[in-house]
Amino acid sequence: MIDVILTPADVQRVESILPQSQVIILDILRATSTLITTLHAGAREVRLFESLDAARSAKSSWPNDQGPALLAGEHACLKPDDFDLGNSPREHVTHKVGNATILLATTNGTRAAVRVQSGARLYAASLLNASTTAEALLPQIESLHTLLICAGTAGALALEDTLGAGAILFSLLQSTYRTDLAFTDNAWLAYHAFAAVRQRLPAALRLGQGGINVIEAGLEEDIDHCARLDAFPLVATIETHPLRVLKSS
Repeated sequence: MIDVILTPADVQRVESILPQSQVIILDILRATSTLITTLHAGAREVRLFESLDAARSAKSSWPNDQGPALLAGEHACLKPDDFDLGNSPREHVTHKVGNATILLATTNGTRAAVRVQSGARLYAASLLNASTTAEALLPQIESLHTLLICAGTAGALALEDTLGAGAILFSLLQSTYRTDLAFTDNAWLAYHAFAAVRQRLPAALRLGQGGINVIEAGLEEDIDHCARLDAFPLVATIETHPLRVLKSS
């Protein structure tokens, strides 16, 4: 089964199959786009936290022998005063993040990752790495369920996450030429939503509440960055204990 989980609450209906699934976390605006960007820029890894305070606690006890660690995250889209970086992917440039561990806490995306740690294989994805993520899914597409989990916005469906899931599914079908893949109705919904707007993604990402929130925070340029389809062709794998994201190719 290849399914798209459209809201965080919907994870409950697939919890029993998580251990037999390859799971992809999507928070297009902006957590997974930011962590893909920071890995591309040379960060060693991204550790994920459910709250700002949990990230702060990790920073305060960070061992000196593990290299530099930077706090990154947002509250109401904006960087907390005591953090090194926000959740704007445009801040995550090589001279700031190179060879550092990023301690990331966001309202939606990192919380979604914390919730689904029991997957057999875990990935973080965005529009920036949609096609390479699709390629990584192919070897297990028959033996494992594939669950694309959307972080949503304030618990509700997020248009941009649905489009991100659709981009991965679109790439899957483009690369396999198979129409017999076991897409659920949610998966077909995401696929067709992406197919309808794939030539104008920056405009589409501005339409949903997540895009509106980013614009109202004065960070509209982040949307254009996050809409850059396949700009960073890497695979981001999630490991647990500790919960962290690594660049695997």
